[in-house]
Amino acid sequence: MSQDKPDIKEILVTVKQLLESIANKSKGGERYDALCGAFLLGVVDRELECGERQDENQNRELQVLLGKEGTLSDLYELFCQQVRCGELDEQWPTAFDFALRQVIDKVSVTNPDYLATMHRADTECENQQSPVK
Repeated sequence: MSQDKPDIKEILVTVKQLLESIANKSKGGERYDALCGAFLLGVVDRELECGERQDENQNRELQVLLGKEGTLSDLYELFCQQVRCGELDEQWPTAFDFALRQVIDKVSVTNPDYLATMHRADTECENQQSPVK
């Protein structure tokens, strides 16, 4: 990425603040559109902040859980198939813990305000540290 200022994060924050300012001065559809734009910029910012790390952690956890290597998409497909077929019943606590962490990961990107206090990190995306070694 470029070393020039403003960087991507600064641009996202500035445009988000602009849209929030427009929303505060607007009504109806214009307000809604500005709030949606600001919300989506927040999602993009959080995705850039922690999305890659989340993907790496999830891939690593799935490889351990399933005993196979592959792309994240392929491993998720296999995980879902094995859960549906009961093939992970013997490992249910581990499979459930993995699934819960994935929901927490996704909500921490889309809308971290919806997370229960016990699932919030002190800093953004810090709770993404995988417990699987």
